[in-house]
Amino acid sequence: MKRRIGIIAATVGVFALSACGSVGDGGASAGGDAESPEDVTVGFLQRQLDAPYYAAMQSRAEEVAQEKGFTLLFQNASGDPVTQLDQAQTMLSQGADVLIVNAISPETERDQLETLAGEVPLLFIDTGVPDVGVTSVGSDNEAIGRFSGEIAAKRFEQGEDVSLAVINGGPNDEIVGPARQSGFIEGLESAGLTVEVTAEATGNYSQDEAVPATESVLAANPDIDLVLGLNDAMALGALTVLQDQGDTDTFVAGVDGQKEALQAIQDGGCDSQYIATGLNSPSDATDRALEIAVQLATGDATADDFDADEFIEGAGVGCDNVAEYYDPESVF
Repeated sequence: MKRRIGIIAATVGVFALSACGSVGDGGASAGGDAESPEDVTVGFLQRQLDAPYYAAMQSRAEEVAQEKGFTLLFQNASGDPVTQLDQAQTMLSQGADVLIVNAISPETERDQLETLAGEVPLLFIDTGVPDVGVTSVGSDNEAIGRFSGEIAAKRFEQGEDVSLAVINGGPNDEIVGPARQSGFIEGLESAGLTVEVTAEATGNYSQDEAVPATESVLAANPDIDLVLGLNDAMALGALTVLQDQGDTDTFVAGVDGQKEALQAIQDGGCDSQYIATGLNSPSDATDRALEIAVQLATGDATADDFDADEFIEGAGVGCDNVAEYYDPESVF
């Protein structure tokens, strides 16, 4: 998968609340008028911070703001879409020139975010709302799920029946998780495996919450072959349960490329119980989103230069290539 690179810009100004903020229109019609990054205020609305992936985004955003000189307003909504929308309004009152949103519930928030996109340029990171805002920056989630599934398939015999349990992101996870799950199953099936999703439980992208979710799944379904966490944090929670129960036969796979997952793969080699993940760099996504945001605020380009989705580079990671990606000093 190749990264799509676009020159991105849009407009800063104020429209009436009835203005439409669809993908590519950027919100306001006049070009951004900030003379330099030092004159720009970026609002970053994070969905939650109880998963390392999201915390790594905050850390990187703060580093970039210091390097480039723009003002960063950062808020954590703790998984509550109403809180996130309130925080967005607060940021506008604080003078945000552009908003970056990691949406919690795309359909619940759609109307309000579309209104906000008519006031200032708005873009998404990680989880976007289709047809709203300038663009959405993140991984091709179906692709990185498939990459992980293709590598996981190598631990099974061709033609084997696989009983799969999925630890998912909860009812608000309307886009990212389902795409990853679909891609992962496609990756398994492309290798000639027959897959049955035997059980699903909610871990809310949290390692801690994945523990009881996995315990419940295994209690009801002791013959599971593979547990998929729709991010590595949840997969690591599942691995903890398996290890605590002395279960060395059930495999675990995830998505994101979290360093603890990579370490588990590396430590176990090609006999590791943690068999695969899909690379999804929070730093790359944050860097690109902030680059776009500053270009929007300074008017260096127009929103028409964007695709609806801009994908960062992804890859599948397993025992054969984990050394290329594992960095024990990485924030994530």
